[in-house]
Amino acid sequence: KRERQVIELIADGYTNKDIAQKLHLSTHTVKSHVHNILEKLALSTRVQIAKHAHLSDAYRTAIDTTSLINE
Repeated sequence: KRERQVIELIADGYTNKDIAQKLHLSTHTVKSHVHNILEKLALSTRVQIAKHAHLSDAYRTAIDTTSLINE
């Protein structure tokens, strides 16, 4: 669940520090999530994560309906 939230926020252009504040996590934890996401998706940059998210049906559905993150 957290990794999906991190992906959504990366796709929205948030920095690790912004993500940490928004999700009430440490920046180290966010960096760990980003690393895990890169490994799982066989990607090498945050830009690729954002592109993957924007091309994903799940991301588009989340944007069209409601955010995965409680504001």
